[in-house]
Amino acid sequence: MVLFVLLGFILQFKWMEQAKEKGATDIIPTGFANKLSQWMLQKKGLDPNSGDATGVKKILCETCLGSGIHLTDGGQEEICPICQGVGFRMVRFMDSADRICPNCAGMGRFASQDTRAVGTCPRCDGRGLIRSSPAPDSAPDGI
Repeated sequence: MVLFVLLGFILQFKWMEQAKEKGATDIIPTGFANKLSQWMLQKKGLDPNSGDATGVKKILCETCLGSGIHLTDGGQEEICPICQGVGFRMVRFMDSADRICPNCAGMGRFASQDTRAVGTCPRCDGRGLIRSSPAPDSAPDGI
C-alpha cells in the first residue's frame, strides 16, 4: 500500500512539473483520477458506475462543467481552480441530515466574486456538505 501511495505521489509530481513547463495550457487531465476513484469505490464494495452509491455521490464541477479545464478572462486554458483538474468531487454522506452546500455546490472550494481568489468554502469548511437543521419540535399540548 505504501508503494502504491508513493507511486501516486511520483506520478502527480511529474504531471505538475509538466504543467509548470508548458504553462498548464497544453496538459489535459487524463482519466487516471477517474479510474482511481472507480477502483477505490470497487474496493469498498460500491458500484462505481452509479455515481450515487449508498452514501457516496459524484458532484460535477460547475466551473469547468466536468472537463477539468477552465478558460480565463483572456481566453486561455488553465487547470480549473475549483476541482483542480479532476472535473468532479466524490462526497460521502454520513446520514440523512447531510445536504450539499449551496455556497460551493458540493465542491468544498469557491472563488470570491470580489477578488477571484480561490479558497476553502467558509460555510462547509471544505467538506462540500452541510448539516440540515432539525425541524423545530412542536410545543407540547397545554402550553
